Amino acid sequence: MDYLTEEQQNLLKASLEEKRDRLLRTARQTISEQLENRDNVPTDTIDLSSDESMHVTEHRLRDREKYLIGKIQKALKRVETGEYGYCKECDGEIGFPRLKARPVAELCIDCKEEQELAEKGIAEKRVRSDARTMFK
Repeated sequence: MDYLTEEQQNLLKASLEEKRDRLLRTARQTISEQLENRDNVPTDTIDLSSDESMHVTEHRLRDREKYLIGKIQKALKRVETGEYGYCKECDGEIGFPRLKARPVAELCIDCKEEQELAEKGIAEKRVRSDARTMFK
């Protein structure tokens, strides 16, 4: 990480660790609350449905947080190996402003834009293909 100063590296690493720790605390708190409330099953069908909907939403959120924790762990590992801050596609510098905004970034802005355009193209092809299939 020659282009990042030691101060920038420390700032980014601290940001990653703080975010990881906050997510882990939230996960522990959620588990604790679920264990405390597992005997409080609503008897009314509307309440039961509402309760179930909240659980599904909460599980989706926790899955996203789990995914983000994994990305943070990978970023911290890249910090340790000296690979952090360099694009996984072109090996160019990701840049401090981008890393500050998104510390788990693995791609420089140009490679990320290319990836998004490719994904958009694939999605558009899929929609056109589905539309053709639907109207046959």
